[in-house]
Amino acid sequence: MIIPVTLNNKKTVLDADPSESLLTVLRREKLYKVKCGCEKGHCGNCMVLLDDDPIPSCKISASMVRECRIVTLEYFVNYPIYKDIMSGFNEAGIHLCGYCDAGKIFTAYDLLRKYRRVEPQQIFEAIKHLDCCCTDRDTLVNGILYAVAAKHAREGKLENGKK
Repeated sequence: MIIPVTLNNKKTVLDADPSESLLTVLRREKLYKVKCGCEKGHCGNCMVLLDDDPIPSCKISASMVRECRIVTLEYFVNYPIYKDIMSGFNEAGIHLCGYCDAGKIFTAYDLLRKYRRVEPQQIFEAIKHLDCCCTDRDTLVNGILYAVAAKHAREGKLENGKK
C-alpha cells in the first residue's frame, strides 16, 4: 500500500502493508532514533510526533497515517524548543542514553506546548509510563521544569527584540 505523508518536513510516500506498525515502517526508512521497546505503547521509546501530538509508533498501523505529518527525533533536533528541553535536561544533570530519548523529549515537548506553567504533578502524570533507563523520575521532572524556564527565557528575549 502506498501511503502519502510528510515525514520530517518532506513530502514522501511510504510503501507498507496496511497492518504494519508505523514503528516498523519508520525503522525500515532508516529512522533509527525510533526505538523498539515494549511494543505495547507504554515505554515511549518509539514515540514520534503525529500531527504534532506524541504517539507511540508501535501502536498505530501504517495505514492510519495517510496525509499526516510525522516528525521523528532525527528532525525534531532542529526545533528551537528542542534546545530548551536539552538545556533543561542538562541543568538537571540528565544524560540521555539514546534508547529512551524520544519518550522523554516528546513528552516534555507536549507539556511545554500545552501549558505556560506546568505543575510537578502534571509532569509526574505525563511521565509515569515512560521507560526511564537513564534517569529517575524526580530528576526528569526537574529537567522538564528547567526546560519550561529555558523556553520562557528564549521567548522573553524574542519578545523584547533581542536574540
